[in-house]
Amino acid sequence: MSKSKKVKLKSNKKKNNLRRPVNKIIIKRKKNNKKRYISGTKRIIIGMSFNTQPFKDKRFTEEWIKQRIAIFMNYTLQSLKAQTNQNFVALIKYHDKTKSIIENALSKYEPLPDNIQFVNQNEYESKIIEYIKGYDYLYLVRLDCDDMYHKTFIQQLFDYRPRLNTQVLINQKGYVYDSILKGLAKTEIKSPPFYTLIYKVSDYLDGKRYKMPGGHTYAIKLPHEILKKRNFIIVVHSNNTSQNTSSAFKRAKENQKILDKDKIQNILKDFMK
Repeated sequence: MSKSKKVKLKSNKKKNNLRRPVNKIIIKRKKNNKKRYISGTKRIIIGMSFNTQPFKDKRFTEEWIKQRIAIFMNYTLQSLKAQTNQNFVALIKYHDKTKSIIENALSKYEPLPDNIQFVNQNEYESKIIEYIKGYDYLYLVRLDCDDMYHKTFIQQLFDYRPRLNTQVLINQKGYVYDSILKGLAKTEIKSPPFYTLIYKVSDYLDGKRYKMPGGHTYAIKLPHEILKKRNFIIVVHSNNTSQNTSSAFKRAKENQKILDKDKIQNILKDFMK
């Protein structure tokens, strides 16, 4: 073999050696990517406020409470009972001065499932702490007590892998259902009241809480991810606390309204049965 050929072979060998460390670097990056997502046990708690928000003093009256519990039973409860994954706890907090009225109203219905509870506002936080001990992450789901989530929503939360720095998962797509006019329309809201806050349990037990001045509209300003599915239904009824909600279906664009009665029933079935 000539000298020139020997030199050429050595040169090729050096090139091959140079390629090997590059492959190792790529492999390391792939391993590191696995650590960029939340992993560990999740405790999913749905937090609802029944009459602890300032809806004027009518929220303390027997008439208002009876009407709102009936709406909860007809819609929100059906959505919760329909969840394909029942590994969650729903806590509906009420004002302490209405305890006897709440208990009396609930006694008119079948007992709630064990994982769905009306709790005094003074017990609400201690209940959360009780249920999250032994878990790695708390997923605190927000829901109004007259609205609904898609029946696969809890399973979606278990399946979804958020990034490590994500603090909130936001549902921007949903529907508005007018229970009086029996009309349904698609809706999309940038930062709606349908979101899930994510905490490390250790941080939550240490007192960490995300600051959200102004309420749900601030959620989009936190490190967030958007869930793509059309996951919520805003229910319009005779006792809505917001004028914006009570007129939501009427304000919907015509091309967003669903007029086919069978299609409306099929969509409602996906949330309630």
